[in-house]
Amino acid sequence: MRIQYSVDDLRGFCSLVRLGQYTDAAEQLSITPSALSRRIQNLERAIGGKVFDRTTRKVLLTPAGVALYERVVPLLSDLDSGLTEAARVARGEEGALVIATVATVAYSKLPQVLPDFSKRYPKAFVSIRDGIAASIATLVEERVAEFGISTHMSFGPALEARPIAPYGFNLIAASAHPALKRRKSIAWADLPGLRVVSLNRLSSTRLQVDDELAGRALPTPWYMEVDQLSTLLGFVQNWGFTAVLPSTFDAKAIGLRSVPLTEPEIQRELFLVKRRDASLSPHGAYLADLLTVALHQ
Repeated sequence: MRIQYSVDDLRGFCSLVRLGQYTDAAEQLSITPSALSRRIQNLERAIGGKVFDRTTRKVLLTPAGVALYERVVPLLSDLDSGLTEAARVARGEEGALVIATVATVAYSKLPQVLPDFSKRYPKAFVSIRDGIAASIATLVEERVAEFGISTHMSFGPALEARPIAPYGFNLIAASAHPALKRRKSIAWADLPGLRVVSLNRLSSTRLQVDDELAGRALPTPWYMEVDQLSTLLGFVQNWGFTAVLPSTFDAKAIGLRSVPLTEPEIQRELFLVKRRDASLSPHGAYLADLLTVALHQ
């Protein structure tokens, strides 16, 4: 048989055991002695027996009261600890904030905003899942990540995608690369022969560019492809390769040069992706706002 009980009644019972007097226990709970007496009566009705033997000066536990107190005290302590921990996580003071984002944003925008984020939430642990657009949507939909920063794709009905920043594409190269010398822009048709290294064909950047160039009957410029952004940048920095990356990528911050790609000028949009049935935590919303501002700059 399920026993109906109140946590407040249990707290009243434990306070009375510790302090031994109704007046002192009621004062600790910020209630009246009569209200505390009603809580004890409720508890005794629920278990079907007395928990205290009352004398004129103090209260003494019955065997049923002893059994109840020994079990309830650690449970109430765990309950309080759990609620305290949940409150700290909700405020961003503890726990992990998991976000998903395309690699170019993770590489060049997150480092810009994390110092401000850490000032407000110094104890928050940020877990970054960087990858392709399809994996970002999956991580958010499966509640692994609280939100994602992604390029355009077909988002499922469980997801809400809000456009946050437009972007084009730039050619990235070492500062002394002759292909970019005195150039303020460069046409897509001029890329073949420049040893352009690309992210793999499933990456959002590659899919967007390949689709746009095919629609305009322009040749794809790829000389080779790699899986990781760090590998791509290593080829550009050290071996004279060039690369095509979204304009949101801050090449200057790592000592590279970038010029806009034109003819055609390809424009796309970044989206903030979250579940429709979930609200962002305070620290999640703050990080999303910081990233939105940084992506507009």
